[in-house]
Amino acid sequence: MKYQVVLDLSVVLPKVKHLKVKLEKFDKISAVLSLEATDPDDACYLAYKEFCDHVIAQSDNSKTKDLLKELKYDFMVVTLIIE
Repeated sequence: MKYQVVLDLSVVLPKVKHLKVKLEKFDKISAVLSLEATDPDDACYLAYKEFCDHVIAQSDNSKTKDLLKELKYDFMVVTLIIE
């Protein structure tokens, strides 16, 4: 199924700004992603994974990976819509 995931990144953004990575579609407090997933839980996980993959592609070190693991608890899905 196709899902539209709306993220609230207000807590995450201040914590990743010091990494000096280009956040592109994740640089605003709210981000909208269209994802193909098997269920709503999978859609939420894939949204988090897409954010992490985007950051790691630019800063692949243990400090960044540790920070992203911590941010898992600050990553908020505001809306999840089946398209």
